[in-house]
Amino acid sequence: MFENIKSIIVYKTIDKLIHNGQYESALEKLNQLISIGFKPVDTMLKRGNLCHKLLMTEDAYSDYTYIINNYTQKADAYKARMNLNFEIGNYYEAIIDATRYEEYKSSDENTQKVKFLSMVYTEQCEEAKNYILEAFNQNKYKVLQYLFNKTAQLITEDDLSHALKILQIIDIIDKDNPIKLLKEANIYALGGDKQKESEIMLKLRTVFPKYFISHFRFTDLYEERDLLEICFLLELKIFDKEEAFAYPMSILEGYRNYTEGHITDAKESFEKAIAICPQKPEGYVLLAETLQLMSGYKNSDFKELAEKNYKIAMQIYESENLLYKAENMRRQLKHLNSNIVI
Repeated sequence: MFENIKSIIVYKTIDKLIHNGQYESALEKLNQLISIGFKPVDTMLKRGNLCHKLLMTEDAYSDYTYIINNYTQKADAYKARMNLNFEIGNYYEAIIDATRYEEYKSSDENTQKVKFLSMVYTEQCEEAKNYILEAFNQNKYKVLQYLFNKTAQLITEDDLSHALKILQIIDIIDKDNPIKLLKEANIYALGGDKQKESEIMLKLRTVFPKYFISHFRFTDLYEERDLLEICFLLELKIFDKEEAFAYPMSILEGYRNYTEGHITDAKESFEKAIAICPQKPEGYVLLAETLQLMSGYKNSDFKELAEKNYKIAMQIYESENLLYKAENMRRQLKHLNSNIVI
């Protein structure tokens, strides 16, 4: 009885020792507890984690494996060994451990990401794509956001080969995504391959206008947009020396300003877009919605300007035979209680 109480007291001091950086003392006490069989799974897992922290990878691996082979409470050991395997580049083994962990417990975010990245690094692209989409409930844009963040992290860590593999998955999910092409060009530039960088940037100039039209049908500022994606796309401005993308860049900049609450700046961006391409309707629609917000339905000057821009957009849609969009402009004008005769 006395020995058991003493062991409990020793066990409780271990976390404090680790927190204070007294790792040798913590290891010594863990070894004592393991030698007498006190809470074997907990103490061995704690020792394995401490060894992992101290880069004693073989010892950590041995502790995790012993728990897995000898005890029924093995879920946490599978997860710990998965993380260790991933860190030391045993990606196939990390996938197996992640799968085993999922058999015991509901999969968590860390396990999903480690399993996904291990699949990517072992060239299991289709399986990786399906797995990550399922993990994010088939939300393509949340997946892309995670993948772009991971790519940026890998570039910061100078892990360019793995960053390129993540970009391969992005291309499977969203073909010729311009952000992906930009990141790919950046990676080849960092790697010193100027020819490859130029090839990708040339492709980017061809792809971006089509991507902008197909992905950003800006007709309603009140729809939720992914600010991160817009900010990434605005990076293209740096590389657009000839201002080939001046119109979409102004639209995106206005959208970002609007989303961040900089309404006056948004108004100026949409006015700039109209000046660049007065024949396109998006700038007029977005400017009208911005003015509508600024007017609060009460400021007559802003309200009249909003009505004017809705009407111009309506006329452009009618000339392009986009009658359902023209009708939507009519509804917007009616909503503003316009006095203009249409």
